[in-house]
Amino acid sequence: MLGGQDVGPLDNELKARFAPGSNVKGAVGGASWCFLLPSLDLGRIVCLGRPSPAGLATLTSLGDEVAVCATVQDLTRLRHAIGSPGPTNVSLLEMNPLGAAPLPDGAADLVVVPRLPLLRRNARADCLERARRLLKPDGVIYVEGRLSGRFEIGTLLWLAPAWGEVRMAAPLGDRRTISYLEQRFLERRVLRRQLLRRPRRVLGRQPTVGRIVRRRGALLGRPGERLGVGPPEYVRAIAADAGIDVESSRWALAAPGDYPSQKVLLFLFGSADEAPESVVKITRDPDLNFRLENEWRALTILREHEVGTDDTIPRPLFLGSHRGHSVLGESAIEGVPFRERTRATADCPYARAAVEWLLELGTATASEPRADARGALDELDALFQQFTRTYRLEPKEEDFLGAHVEALVRCGDGFPLVFQHGDPGPWNVLVTSDGRLAFLDWEAAVPLGMPLWDLFHFVRSYSLDVSRAGGTREPLQSFAEQFLEQSAVNRLLVDAITRFRARTGLAGEFVEPLFYACWMHRGVKEAATLPPHRLESGRYVNLLRLAIERRDSPGLRALFSSEASNERPT
Repeated sequence: MLGGQDVGPLDNELKARFAPGSNVKGAVGGASWCFLLPSLDLGRIVCLGRPSPAGLATLTSLGDEVAVCATVQDLTRLRHAIGSPGPTNVSLLEMNPLGAAPLPDGAADLVVVPRLPLLRRNARADCLERARRLLKPDGVIYVEGRLSGRFEIGTLLWLAPAWGEVRMAAPLGDRRTISYLEQRFLERRVLRRQLLRRPRRVLGRQPTVGRIVRRRGALLGRPGERLGVGPPEYVRAIAADAGIDVESSRWALAAPGDYPSQKVLLFLFGSADEAPESVVKITRDPDLNFRLENEWRALTILREHEVGTDDTIPRPLFLGSHRGHSVLGESAIEGVPFRERTRATADCPYARAAVEWLLELGTATASEPRADARGALDELDALFQQFTRTYRLEPKEEDFLGAHVEALVRCGDGFPLVFQHGDPGPWNVLVTSDGRLAFLDWEAAVPLGMPLWDLFHFVRSYSLDVSRAGGTREPLQSFAEQFLEQSAVNRLLVDAITRFRARTGLAGEFVEPLFYACWMHRGVKEAATLPPHRLESGRYVNLLRLAIERRDSPGLRALFSSEASNERPT
């Protein structure tokens, strides 16, 4: 057991704001290049041209004031996109006939030029000159478009995807960092189904298309200042406070994902490395800072207790805050995504190795069953109340679930708690060059967590891959095939449960309530990603309903018996 911790199994979930619709796909801000600026402490931002609504959302969160100077037509489009009344710190100003902004010189901390004129060099020069006049002495210009000749006085940027919001950036001359981003984040193969559904998005993320389009940008500062050489100043300062020098590190930025909870990533490379030495995570939404703070705490605890010292868990390097955004540095682990290596079968050696890894984590950190664990388990009741407030359950379903929560909360002989990863899906697993597995993204980790939950979550997520390989794409049908029947996946999980119980002393009577409480927990978390009108179509609430309806299925009987009945294994 990792002793001395005062974090209960659900402290982080109960602190989070899992209000329906608070973390909906597609609601993420744009303008991720902002995190390359020397500082995020911006007073006045001036946009010479119409920014995207997503980009404007990020600018308004970072700046005290944002002035958008554009044509009447572009301002009308922007008003329609952002709605009324719009952000209170945004001013929409019409450019004069010569394209000048009605603002005094030297007024802006940041000037944004979303699109340079394409054809005429004189027009590009005039636009940049107007931007320079608006800039404060220590201000910065971000410009998107191709600069040539005498205009290349800042740091030129490679940008991707080929169009839409900037999700990746690197110094234009650093082919190794660009290649790293292309290989890790851009789509190297086109699936026909995806191409038909989202042709613009799919093609925009193709490296070949990006090389043809050659999307470019630049960071410009005072004459002679080379912005973008090395990591941003605020990252350097936070690292230096921890005694870590990243001044000369090469960098590459990525802002993957479509959810506000997903972080901006800054990869740091050695002078000649192909792969990064470390990665810096930066929150997009300060309300979710606790996730990075939790990851720092979790990685620190694991390191202190020598869990994962074989480089299968990131090493914590530094944690700080800048303008309200948490900044976490940790060692980078190189490997191939699990899903590129798995056979998508129950006997896949990588899947079995992942199950074994989680089993070892649980058994290595398990406490002895003891009565004082009951205080931590009391939080399960609060989780149950949150679940029943969020979803509409039938009275019989609510009574059934409530009885299982009560069985855990009121367990008489205590309960072995474990260090829980919290989100061990296949998407968070890498296969290293020597064939070992590495688990990433410990933001949801719980030092005093629930036994078996990591195993349930991984096996269920992996079972979707197994089902897809067999032609089943519907998640509930997959759950029925893999969990409710005595499938090979079901037998894999039964074996893991049996071995966990034998090693930790978990009583057999708790396996069933842990199973149902696990999906209740996942349902509470999933609610944040669902708008209110779609709550009843949630994946986990319906999985739970199906499991309750078919609680006497052969697969569940096998899971809950686990060679034991109600007697504790010896």
